[in-house]
Amino acid sequence: MVNMSNVWDRTAEFLSDHARALTPIVLIALVLPNAINTLVGGASATINPMIVQGCALVYALIALWGQLAVAGLALDPAGGRRRAMAAATGNLGRAIGAMLIVFAVIVVFALPIFGVLAASGVDLSQLRGGLAQATLSRGTALFISLYSLLLAMVVVFVAIRLALLYPVILAEGGVLAAVKRAWALSRGMVWKMIGVWLLFVVVYLVAGAAVTSGIGTVIGLFGDMTAPFSVGRIVIAILSGFVTAAFTLVVAAFSAKLYRAAVAAREGATLA
Repeated sequence: MVNMSNVWDRTAEFLSDHARALTPIVLIALVLPNAINTLVGGASATINPMIVQGCALVYALIALWGQLAVAGLALDPAGGRRRAMAAATGNLGRAIGAMLIVFAVIVVFALPIFGVLAASGVDLSQLRGGLAQATLSRGTALFISLYSLLLAMVVVFVAIRLALLYPVILAEGGVLAAVKRAWALSRGMVWKMIGVWLLFVVVYLVAGAAVTSGIGTVIGLFGDMTAPFSVGRIVIAILSGFVTAAFTLVVAAFSAKLYRAAVAAREGATLA
């Protein structure tokens, strides 16, 4: 049986003891790319859409590498930052491959929505602005709403079951095998994981709201917040980057420590 309190204690201890080693990873791979992506996304009306999408893709890849580096250091603190960064680089392709597999499965589950829309005569190429632009019958709208809600619940469930995916890839390798292994390791502690991740998300949302609404309002009183790359926007983007980086850091480290605890629990059960 995995004790989440013990896992959190190990996570907090790791973050405290290795703050110096983690700082460059967090700043370079999480804070800075997030701030740039936020600024570019906020200026999407004046920037070529291809540049905006390209920036978002680059940010996602760098952030993924950062998560792997943090998890790698949490799995093997004695190896140091260099070994963790090398592990992140070496396993980045596997992590992308595993996520593409998961994404493909989710897309398959989402196909009924697109099938119903197409059968209703909706031009799918015109849905970039959202379903609000489409004219749907009451029955079709009800089906899409209920199915979308069900799909969202499935996505959340899958995300929880695969929360150990990156640590598994780093520690054991594989792509499809890593997906299966992560799914198996989370068996029996889903509800505990939901509670922990829900707490993480709530804290993240509150902190994010404090930055964008609270601090953003104060900064807006003294500076320009309308121009995409104004000083105020830059400050908010950097602060938001720190909030997102802190969330990502904690989740990546906790996932690695949870992986160790889950493996130890299963090995103990097997030996018993």
